[in-house]
Amino acid sequence: MRPRPYRAAAAALAALAVTGVAAATALAAPSLAHQAAGRDAATWLTTQLEDGVLTNFGMPDIGLTIDALLALRATGVAPATANTVTDRVAANAATFSYYEIDYDSDGDLDRITDAGSTAKLLVAAVAAGRDPKHFGGLDLDAQTRALIATSGPHEGRVRDTTPEIYGGDASNTFDQSLAVLGLTRSGGAPDDTVAFLIRQQCPAGGFRLNPDPGGAACADDGVPDVDSTALAVQALLAAGLAPGAAGAAAKGVAWLKTKQAADGSFRNGPQQPDPNLPAVANSNSTGLAGQALAAAGATGEADKAAAWVAGLQLAGSADQGALAYSADAFATGSIDDMVRDQWRRATAQALLALAQVPLGDIGQPTAGSPSASAPPSASASASPSRSASASPSASDSASASASASASASASASPTTAAPTTPGGALPITGDPIVRIAALAAVLMGVGAVLLVVARRPRTP
Repeated sequence: MRPRPYRAAAAALAALAVTGVAAATALAAPSLAHQAAGRDAATWLTTQLEDGVLTNFGMPDIGLTIDALLALRATGVAPATANTVTDRVAANAATFSYYEIDYDSDGDLDRITDAGSTAKLLVAAVAAGRDPKHFGGLDLDAQTRALIATSGPHEGRVRDTTPEIYGGDASNTFDQSLAVLGLTRSGGAPDDTVAFLIRQQCPAGGFRLNPDPGGAACADDGVPDVDSTALAVQALLAAGLAPGAAGAAAKGVAWLKTKQAADGSFRNGPQQPDPNLPAVANSNSTGLAGQALAAAGATGEADKAAAWVAGLQLAGSADQGALAYSADAFATGSIDDMVRDQWRRATAQALLALAQVPLGDIGQPTAGSPSASAPPSASASASPSRSASASPSASDSASASASASASASASASPTTAAPTTPGGALPITGDPIVRIAALAAVLMGVGAVLLVVARRPRTP
């Protein structure tokens, strides 16, 4: 018999091997039908662009335009158009990230930076394959890191620089998740940013939208919402090696599963547009949650979410491919100018459930593609209750909310475009090839160790 330490080691290594194989095969590609539906939705979005941007009441909406960019990259549709959109986002980066005002009346302009908008630009830059340190004349990596609180109860929080006279810091969990997603792809997210995000996880596993004013961890299971949880899960999966990230992501995924309806849909709450009305199943929340479930390898639940979203897609009309926000919106069968903004927001976010490419993988090199592919985060990208940082949800715009992004154009020259996936084909999904190669190396090592253990001399 082998001595007990070797027997225990062999068992542990065998378990590791099984776990590793499961991880390698966890992310399955979406069905061909869902891929096609995702491409149709992205194609419709291209018809809504005006000079490379989406507008809201005639004004460029850069937050929503970034959502569209992520959608194009996630599906691989219209690479040349995606490059044009990226150029336009870069040209508007400065005014989207910050504004200047003499708020202390000293005659000098003071810069007020929005944490979420800056983080979302960072995600857009890395997803588009651009250099985040030279995007629209900004170093988005440095600018985002400069917003991280370095001490106190909010240590690790990515914060607005808004003075109290204008309402003070209003950064939220969407902003934090976007920052973690972007920084992970741009030099690495500091552990304290991940730790602060984890503190927004409530006991049952969901994430709240708004951090506690005093910096306390969440202890109230009445405040989490689906959208915040879906984005936080994707950020934690992207930062998987950070302390506590994997466990918090798994707990968040388990919570999301409890919120999925039998038909595959999700409804958000409590941060819905009108808290006096019951939350409705909607494609925004289902898109984000479905994408998060796919990123975590929960393929059964992700496919159910995709099927529900696909059922809201228009066909046989001038707006073929557009995705409705809800069953009621879909029942109208047409899009007029009063509700077009809602359909744009819904489509950009809902198709994430169809493409099933994690936010953290958008723009990452994938198997079979030597260039940056076209795949989340967040999206980054979905429907928070505030600011241009992650454009307003489709339901918000349905009530003619003009709080979308207050971005105007800026005169910053775009950087050189990265190569794109040829032909607009959907990029290969699943784990990136580097991750798979690393896993293969680990499994080969496990096999070698097991072989050595097996050949050790037997003892009485």
